[in-house]
Amino acid sequence: MEIGITEAIQHFFSSPAFNLIYSEALANALDAGATNILININIESFRNVESLEIVIKDDGEGFTEKNFSKFSKLLAKDDKSHKGLGRLVYLKYFKTVEVESVFEETNKRSFVFDNNFRGESQKESLDAGAESYTKLTFKNFANKQLNTYENIKASSIKDYLTAQFLPRLFSFKQQNKNFHIQISTNVSEENTEMELYSETQSIQNCDLPELEEKEITDTGLDIFNESFKILYNITEKFSGKLSTAICVDGRAIEIPLLKTEKLPPKIGGVFLLTSKFLDEKTNNDRQELMLEPSDRRKIEQLFAENISEILNNKFPEIAERNKEVSQKLSSRYPHLEGYFSKKAICLLDENKTLDDAQSKFFKEQKEILGASELNDDLYKKSFQLATRTLAEYILYRNIIIEKIKNTGKDKEDKEAKIHNIITPMQTTLNARTFINDIYINNAWILDDKYMAYQSIQSDKNIKELISSISEKEELQSDDLRPDLALVFSDNIEKTQHPVDVVIVELKKKGLGYLDNTRVVEQLKQRARRLLGLYPDKIQRMWFFGIVEFDKELKIEMNEEWTPIYSEGESYYRSFSLQAIDKDLNQIGDKKYPVSLTLLSFDALWKDAKTRNDTFLTILRESIKKYTSDGQQNHDLSK
Repeated sequence: MEIGITEAIQHFFSSPAFNLIYSEALANALDAGATNILININIESFRNVESLEIVIKDDGEGFTEKNFSKFSKLLAKDDKSHKGLGRLVYLKYFKTVEVESVFEETNKRSFVFDNNFRGESQKESLDAGAESYTKLTFKNFANKQLNTYENIKASSIKDYLTAQFLPRLFSFKQQNKNFHIQISTNVSEENTEMELYSETQSIQNCDLPELEEKEITDTGLDIFNESFKILYNITEKFSGKLSTAICVDGRAIEIPLLKTEKLPPKIGGVFLLTSKFLDEKTNNDRQELMLEPSDRRKIEQLFAENISEILNNKFPEIAERNKEVSQKLSSRYPHLEGYFSKKAICLLDENKTLDDAQSKFFKEQKEILGASELNDDLYKKSFQLATRTLAEYILYRNIIIEKIKNTGKDKEDKEAKIHNIITPMQTTLNARTFINDIYINNAWILDDKYMAYQSIQSDKNIKELISSISEKEELQSDDLRPDLALVFSDNIEKTQHPVDVVIVELKKKGLGYLDNTRVVEQLKQRARRLLGLYPDKIQRMWFFGIVEFDKELKIEMNEEWTPIYSEGESYYRSFSLQAIDKDLNQIGDKKYPVSLTLLSFDALWKDAKTRNDTFLTILRESIKKYTSDGQQNHDLSK
């Protein structure tokens, strides 16, 4: 051979599946015009692999001079659908393949195919009228063991070859061309536990399903000039199985697209996608499609959508499930409304469907952001993408609300968990990095106006809070450590401007009336202390205490505080407080406005949910209007 066999095997077939021996031999037999193929597998026991011998015989035209010359040269092939490499897989598993072939009625050729093969054979003349055949005898197993029993079971091999060659065999059936493929396993020491025993199986016309055809002439894909066709069969014969494969060069490559649990009971099917566009699009062992990622995604989507259309027409209950899943996805991800495929959702993997929709969304975002200038169409689209981006953020906020809702059911460290959700402990956020911190700062849970800030100090010493208020560093030490502190200014670039301060305190569940009422005094005390530290720097203060309300606390709140409209317990009261120093001495006569709000944990998340749901409703309706109005000119599902 013109290329070293050993090196070629390692280069082209580093780790081929054992079953490729059968598929390569069958493919060559069919190419040679064979209609009767015998596969005999002989072995003493599964563990005694040295005894394994495989004989494959067919009634094709045999090793003529032309065929032998082609066999002797790697990469030599008749057409583009052949690789000229397949026979190398034989030597990956067997050291020798004895070949015997009768051709043209009077000639017999014999040779041994091994790593030393150099294109030589022995020929002898026969009496006229000899029937053509080719027999391959695989000897001297090259590995230490067989990986699986399935490699030598006649029933498993039958299923494998039927699936692999269904397109080609079905074409024979359409032409009324009879064929017979017989597979026999002969085991001296049978293993009934592993279902390894002597058996014979066959593949004939009558074993193949009747396949219907669905022509796809309008693919909606500009890159394809060729039409596509789906061959399919839906019957109880495939009960519980849903096989989807793409046909390349007469063989089927399994492409799992759909989920069987969505099929009606006892119903399954086989679906084959064929097109001349797919010719030659495989790797060397024909087990993997070789397509550009974008082309593959488009082909798989085209295939899945048409399969689902077939199933929807045959089974109305599937169409109903599709509708339910469509509504579920649109409800859960309204910012992707219009990007979900309208033709097939239920049978496609839900995560994959979501990923595809998200990919389309990102693609359009990239188109807008990458444009050097915006024409009218891009300008309009940019508004819609901005709406979707905002909806995505509002959906994220829903997740945060659900986390707070479900946090601390076991009382332990409830306030710490909620604290970390609002803003992680020991964290400082700055207005200059606002956009990077958008998914860290969840102070909006208190009020949406707290999305804008100069800085946020989470579980930081009061000294760090004051350093964010003023450039002075007069404060040497202090034991004040608010759970959460937010600083606001009308000009964050100039630190001499007066600021507003928001302080949040989270209290453990189950503290009781006395401890909860102390929260009010604690908040007031901290207000006086902060005012004393920088009386001319802080102009207004808001304090939030998040507590658990018992009956006594509710009575006091109703007597002295103003209830706030809320989905939970929420009360407000304003005070005028004087500044004090750390020794509790009053500083000056000026009083400062301080607002205190006490609210329950339920009020925290329920009120935030009410506000968030309002935003989401507005955005969802806006997106729906866009997708319904824009479908005529812009199909987002493609």
